[in-house]
Amino acid sequence: MTDTDREMQESQRRKRPGKQKKKKKSMKGWLVLIVTVGLILAVVFGCRIKTIRITGNERVSDETIQTLIQYDKCQNNSLLLWLLNRKTDISSEPLLNSIHVQLRNPQTIVVQVNEEKLSGYVQLEDEYIYVNDSGKIVLKQTEKLQDVLLLSGITADTAEVGEQLVSDDTGVFADFLDIAAILRSEAITADSLGKSDDGGYYIVMGKVKVLLGKDIYMEEKISELNDLLSKLEGLSGTLHLEEYDSTKDSIIFTKDS
Repeated sequence: MTDTDREMQESQRRKRPGKQKKKKKSMKGWLVLIVTVGLILAVVFGCRIKTIRITGNERVSDETIQTLIQYDKCQNNSLLLWLLNRKTDISSEPLLNSIHVQLRNPQTIVVQVNEEKLSGYVQLEDEYIYVNDSGKIVLKQTEKLQDVLLLSGITADTAEVGEQLVSDDTGVFADFLDIAAILRSEAITADSLGKSDDGGYYIVMGKVKVLLGKDIYMEEKISELNDLLSKLEGLSGTLHLEEYDSTKDSIIFTKDS
């Protein structure tokens, strides 16, 4: 064998490992591509929304919530909807405190809504001013909302949404907010809350006026009212709770003549 033949054989031995490495790199590249395509297909077709549950909203409609979470932009993909709502912009809806979008599973989205609790409203001319438990103005509009308590007799300076409502009588306004909170805790819906000339408080529920008296034992009085609601249905008159005493049978109802 000549020196030339030996050099050719040696050259061929050196080239063979290189070809094997190229083949391994090529196979690895194809494997990565296949896995990537598989993941994309799984995300696209495996994350189709079949169920969307919206909970916690009473005044803000489901349609409005879907608009806020950009449901129309998610291409019916649950993962994309979840990513779009890592932080949901609710600045356009003053009645909302927060929206939390949860990905329960690839086909199920749960939207938890936290609405602002309205204690009542004050009417100034043709405008309704709605406040929360702390007296902060949540909403101002010319449209009256259903099942919100009128804080009767309260006059207030003009204020903007997000500011505290400043009343001419801060003590009465504070008592109104406390009583409204107790009514809501007892799930009692009333039309209006006012203060009598004798310094006591009263609420109006349809054709029934409930005299609560001074701001003492107010929780007990309203709890007793809750127990009497079924007996008041269809009646017209005045329920006297101003002298309420849990140890005595001192409750009087005066029917309208």
